[in-house]
Parts: sequence; C-alpha cells; structure tokens
Amino acid sequence: MAVIHRRCAGVQDYNLIRNFLEKEYQNYGTRFDHNLTLFEFQTALSRGLGEEVQELNDVLENVHLWFNGERLVGMLEEGAFYVAGDNRIIFEEMVEVEGSCFSGMEWEVYEGDTDFEEVLINKGFLKSEEYWVRRDFDLSQPVDKGRLPEGYEVRSVPDLKEQEEIFQAYKLCYGLLFNQTIFDLFHETSTYRKELDLVVTDHVGKVVALCSGRYDERNELLTIEAVSCFPEYRGRGVSKALLGELLLAAKGLGATQATVYTGMPEKFPAPNRLYESAGFELVGKRYVWKKE
Repeated sequence: MAVIHRRCAGVQDYNLIRNFLEKEYQNYGTRFDHNLTLFEFQTALSRGLGEEVQELNDVLENVHLWFNGERLVGMLEEGAFYVAGDNRIIFEEMVEVEGSCFSGMEWEVYEGDTDFEEVLINKGFLKSEEYWVRRDFDLSQPVDKGRLPEGYEVRSVPDLKEQEEIFQAYKLCYGLLFNQTIFDLFHETSTYRKELDLVVTDHVGKVVALCSGRYDERNELLTIEAVSCFPEYRGRGVSKALLGELLLAAKGLGATQATVYTGMPEKFPAPNRLYESAGFELVGKRYVWKKE
C-alpha cells in the first residue's frame, strides 16, 4: 500500500495518535522514545502555557500524520517525530516536510541509527556534541528506597493546599513556571496517577523536593518526568529516597519498567549520578542534529 501524508484533523485524531503511541511502543521496544506518557504531558503543557487555555485542536493543528493504508505509522510535530519500526523509510519525507513547515527544527536521533543519520547528512544536517541519555530500570529488581532525614515525609501533590512551591520545583527541571491551569490539564490525561505525583516536605511542612511520573497501563511503563530538589536541601539523600518511593508506587500500580531521559552528564552530572546510583541502566545516547 502507498503511504499517505496529511495534517492532523485535531480532536478526532487525538485518540488515534494515543493508540498509535501505545501500540508502537509495545512493538518497537526501547527505541520508540516518544511514548504516550510524553505525548500527553507535552500536549497538556502546551495548552496551558499561554495566558489563555488553548483548545486541543489549536495545539494539534501543525501535527503531520503518515498512514500506510488505514494504519497510522508516523507523526511529526515541531520538535519531535514518531515512526513505526517497520516504516522507518518515511523519515526522509518527514525531514522534507519539516523543511517546508517548521523553521530550524533540530532532530534527535540515537547514535547508531545509521538510516536516519544518512538522511540527515544528505539534507545538510550535522551531528552536534549535544545529546540526551536514556536509562531504564527493571522493576522486577529490588528498589533501593533510601532514607529521608528525620521529620521529613513523602506526600502526594494533590493533597497539598499550597501549590506555589510545586510550581517552583517544576521550574527547577524545565525552566518554565507551571501554574494551576497546567496542573488541571495534567490531571485530565489518561496517564496521570496521583500515586506518582509526589513531594517531600520537611519538619515544618515546606516542600523541599518533587518527583513525578506517568503511567502507560498497556505497556506497564513508568516514565519519570521530573525530579528536583531545592538547592539548600541537596546532599541529604532526599532525591534518592523520593525516587525510590516513586518506583515502589509505580510497581504497586503494575509497572514492570521505568524509563527516564536526562541531559548529557558533562553538563548535568547530578541527575545522571542519581539514576546511576539507583540502578538505572543506559539504553543509549540520542544526539541532536542541526543545520550547519
């Protein structure tokens, strides 16, 4: 069958995209990074960042879809692409579409994905020294829970009355100040679980650290979206203890695997040391490709 490309039709394609991401992660395994949890997180974030809440149709209007017959096999949005494992040949067309629709997009490709690399080289892209690290944790292993300082406790974010400290904790991770609208949109998504939205508070109830994840039930997958600890509380084992609580909570929901992405260790040593010490294993490095 011929592969057909069209723009996303908005809300009516939303569930189609979700099903595609769930199914292809199962088929593709460790190299299908843009899973359902990341898609829902990013979509909700994009809707709530502006002064007014964007409709789902508005957020999806620049998304491009590829179909092989009736089957969705690829998706391109500004900043990310998704390709079914048995249809990788469509990547070349994706790069061409990006060139005509988006301005200055960078591509993130795993080291060793030579077919993608060859396309980018032919299109005038260069492999930069920047990369992201993918690590996984097998939840059949024992979880190192760690120990919190005396008087500190783990609490669920929705149970807290004051959210401003939570917004600031997210800003440590993303450089963006979150707000209540974004949180409300997060809570509406299918991969949000209260049990995976956690903080540590000190002996007077102040939030000192945050750890949040999302759960893809079909693939029994925990994706860790944020771990942050305010600078004055670092070096006390708080982040590791909180990460352990998150892993145990995900295991209780039925997760069999956890995955996380970090920046390059040379620039971001602390989070990489955290996941290494917790037993996460390196899956690969996803390098950034840019136009010369």
